[in-house]
Amino acid sequence: MTQLARLQEWVPSDCEAVLGPRMSALVDWVDSKVVELAIKARAHELRVPSLIERSILERAGYFESFPGSTVEQSEGGCMPPAVCYHCYAKLAAASLQEPCVWTCVARCRRNEDNREPGRLRAFTMREIVFVGSAAWVRERRQEWMDRILAFAQSLQLAVQLDVATDSFFAGGEARGRKLLQQIKGLKFELRAQMDAEGTQLAISSFNLHETFFSRRFGFSLEDGTDAYSGCVAFGLERWALALAVTLGPNEAFRLVG
Repeated sequence: MTQLARLQEWVPSDCEAVLGPRMSALVDWVDSKVVELAIKARAHELRVPSLIERSILERAGYFESFPGSTVEQSEGGCMPPAVCYHCYAKLAAASLQEPCVWTCVARCRRNEDNREPGRLRAFTMREIVFVGSAAWVRERRQEWMDRILAFAQSLQLAVQLDVATDSFFAGGEARGRKLLQQIKGLKFELRAQMDAEGTQLAISSFNLHETFFSRRFGFSLEDGTDAYSGCVAFGLERWALALAVTLGPNEAFRLVG
């Protein structure tokens, strides 16, 4: 990817990245625009800690769903593999009087053995999380797919929405979950074209969890039935990279003023 090779403010090293000041500013700009969209959609901004308890990941079935996954641990907890786990822990045993929408951001880490350009082990994730009835959650996901597709196109990104599965699902029971995810259309990805050869980079995902997390954490709707949940995830460094490669660094950095 020659454009990526020439981007001096993106220096990947062993699936990490050191961002220059302008690239960091572009990441922050993308995040601010997503927050604007979230607030307009009546999402509540949730501040989350930088670490998460391992017991929360265990309760969420993270290690069952992704066997072989490891998390970076310290005395204070683990680096979260995704931000939305904080939301489900907050909802534990709750009875929801009405549907809820949250947005949150955190530094995440996944120790995946994947050298795909733009796929980092440590990255910043912004998420929109919505919890309610099955129909309401599915409608919210469709709204967000339409909204973010239009947003990406307004920035001149060449993007497409595709049915996807989590790449870190492994064998055994998780393999069955991966197949079910694909058949039921539980995950879509927004993929940006990165070069003339057709190299693509997933910059956002749109996910339906059905009642998986509500049963794990015991939260329900007001009538006592299990709540449904879904989320939209934004890899902020990936968005910034896609903009810098597509528009050219100088034009992309003009977005931040």
